[in-house]
Formats: sequence, structure tokens, C-alpha cells
Amino acid sequence: MNKEFDKFKQWLTHNYSDGLLDLNPPASDDEIKELTSTLGVELPEDFISVLKIHNGQKGEKAWLFDSQEFLSTHRIIEEFNTWKKLQVTKLQDKVSMPDDGVRSDWWNINWIPFTSDGCGDHYCIDLNPNSSGTKGQIITLWFESPEREIVSTSFSQWFEEYLEELNTGNLVYSKEYNSIVHKDEL
Repeated sequence: MNKEFDKFKQWLTHNYSDGLLDLNPPASDDEIKELTSTLGVELPEDFISVLKIHNGQKGEKAWLFDSQEFLSTHRIIEEFNTWKKLQVTKLQDKVSMPDDGVRSDWWNINWIPFTSDGCGDHYCIDLNPNSSGTKGQIITLWFESPEREIVSTSFSQWFEEYLEELNTGNLVYSKEYNSIVHKDEL
């Protein structure tokens, strides 16, 4: 993932240098251990390798992933704990309308958010797909919408597709939205 993340940093250098400055230093082994211990799961190696390059972003500048914050290990834990509390208090009877391969839960303890828009919407690593899904697939989790879509079969594939969208100009940095957005949104 080093090579792919270097391409992302190159794009940021040329298109949104403040975004590059917003990246955190690498996650330490202790931070990775705290994350996996708190979540109670083994995270995919491709995702861990990205956290060891940059532990998310500081959140002081624009969101780096499709109008969403790239979460650090500590922010992943915060979002995970928020969903865990909601599951107990407000979500236990809600079901979603998922793509084939995704469980019909509104939220599942094995859906690990790695982005956030600050309003309960995330891209998640799905570590508990149904029998027709792929462990580690990337899904959408929108707080107020029942759709749960598969957007990629792995984190590395998702990241490569994201880079392609940046490099083809389909995703751009917008000062107006202070975010990287689809060019169609401008």
C-alpha cells in the first residue's frame, strides 16, 4: 500500500497541499493493538498497512475521502463506540436494505468505519458479510438511509479505485465545499 499511498500524496501535493499537511504521522504498534483489542477483530492487512503510513487525518482541513474524514485509530474507536451505544438504545429493531452479500442489520459490530462525514455516515470494512459476501468488503453505512451497498471487495481495491477517480478528474478538491468531491457536485 506504500506505493498507492505515495500516489495519493502526490495528488494532494498538486491539487490540495493543505490536505497533505492534515495527515497524521504513522500509527504506532500500540495504537494498532489498542484498535484491534477495542474492536475485538483482526483487521485486514491492507488497511493496517495504510494506518502505519498515516494514522488518519487530524481533521483540521478538508475531508480527504469523498467528503469524509479519513479516521485515525482513535476516531475509529470513537465512531465504533457511538454505534455500539446506538445499537443498544435505538437500533436493535431496525433492519437495512442491503446489497446481496451484506447482512440486513442497521449496524453490525463487525462493520468497522474508516471514514466519517460527522453525521453518522461512513465507509466501513465489513468483517461479517453474509454467505454471498466477501470478508473485508467495503460497504456504505448511512445513518438515515437503509441502503447498505458494497462498493468494493477489499480496502486495497477501494483505495485503488479512489486513486483512479482522483487521477481521472472525477474527484476534485472544492474550496466551496472544503472537501474532495465528485466533479458533478460542483
